[in-house]
Amino acid sequence: MKRKLNNEEMAAFCSQMALILRSGISAFEGISMMMEDQEKTAAGTMLKEIYSEMEQGGNLYQGIVKTGLFPAYTCQMVRLGEVSGRLDQVMGELADYYGQEEMLGQTVRRAVAYPLFMLLMMLGVLFVLMVKVMPVFQSVYRSLGTDMEGPAGAVLAAGEAMGNYSLLFAVLFGAVLLLFLWMFGTDRGKNLSLSWFQRGKGGLNRQISRYRLASGLAMCLRSGLDPERSMELMEGLTRDEQTSRQIGLCMEKIRQGVFFEEAVIEAGLFEKTHNRMIRVGQRTGSLDRVMEQIGQQCREQASDQIWHRISMIEPTVVIILAVLVGVILLSVMLPLMSIMSEIG
Repeated sequence: MKRKLNNEEMAAFCSQMALILRSGISAFEGISMMMEDQEKTAAGTMLKEIYSEMEQGGNLYQGIVKTGLFPAYTCQMVRLGEVSGRLDQVMGELADYYGQEEMLGQTVRRAVAYPLFMLLMMLGVLFVLMVKVMPVFQSVYRSLGTDMEGPAGAVLAAGEAMGNYSLLFAVLFGAVLLLFLWMFGTDRGKNLSLSWFQRGKGGLNRQISRYRLASGLAMCLRSGLDPERSMELMEGLTRDEQTSRQIGLCMEKIRQGVFFEEAVIEAGLFEKTHNRMIRVGQRTGSLDRVMEQIGQQCREQASDQIWHRISMIEPTVVIILAVLVGVILLSVMLPLMSIMSEIG
């Protein structure tokens, strides 16, 4: 099964094509130029496949469909650009869209990576404390003619068990580290971490879905599609089940004869403030610009929510670590101080 192009690769391809087309070079010649520059790479193989299709009389749309590497949404937009004679504009819009998607993905991945990294650090500190530090205190207790008991004894026993099976814990730690690297170093892992982070029914998930919907609609409208056809293409852009249902409801109302802006409002796709903007945009013929503004607002709100979550994670992890270390040390020091006072 072929791997789909990721957002970074999509942005690079669309950006290069937009630049070539705006320079007055045909899509066929542009693919040939790009193929020469990337002859011995994986991208070069893809470009050869597109070039071969176009050489036999096909167009860019048929070429990218044949590769099986491009999202259906992108293929439809390229087809629209070729039919309307605005392929350079469409490719530029796609480059901007996938560039923003990559930026959002990086923000989300950092938000997922940070708590995992902090958790690994916390476990590492606790491991050293239990395996290396607690035996030192045990030696002090034995020099005073007693042993650790109660909570301190339980922590010491756990540390000794961890020390006896240190190889197993090292393997587990290595496995977690490899999983961490896989999740943030491979395309499949990045997509998994992104979908995991977006799973749920929180406000963040809704804002990301609204951003994708509004940005996609703005791009379609600027490319010459009517609002109804633009909404049809949006069904595959969101991973949020609620948004998908609302898009379906919106399409159903449009088929029943409801005006586009009223169908969007009745389906509950956007917030009330956005609904007023959509009404104004529809009446003034500037719906594409309104959708772009809504998309930017939703992306900024999603980014703010992500960084707000990150800002709460650090002190939470630090507090948990401080409490655990404090409890362990108190369980050791209080009995030790009692013994020392009795000796004194």
